[in-house]
Amino acid sequence: MTEQKRKHLRLPIESTICIKLLTSRPGQDESARMLMCKSLNVSRGGLQVMLEEELTVGTILQIGVELPGEKDRLCLAAAVRWCLPSKNEQNPWMAGFQILNASDSDIERWVTSIEAMES
Repeated sequence: MTEQKRKHLRLPIESTICIKLLTSRPGQDESARMLMCKSLNVSRGGLQVMLEEELTVGTILQIGVELPGEKDRLCLAAAVRWCLPSKNEQNPWMAGFQILNASDSDIERWVTSIEAMES
């Protein structure tokens, strides 16, 4: 996506991201597992991350974000908009998330925090 089509300013913020993945592996008792990664940039509408495994485009996931200046992790709903291979051996995938306006999430705190970083 070109910069001209972006709705929100991208900020080069590295933060810890926790992604809740549902497991579909037969024989496992766990219904979900967590994938930890780092963001490359954030905006009011989304974020880009580097991660160890490929994500399915279109999937809606619960993510936790530890933003600078926030003492508690923000819990958000996000849709995987794209996922591409990267050249990083440790984190061979890059993904873009669109933050969704979910009523049971910390979307208001997310927007407020990002707006404060923009100024």
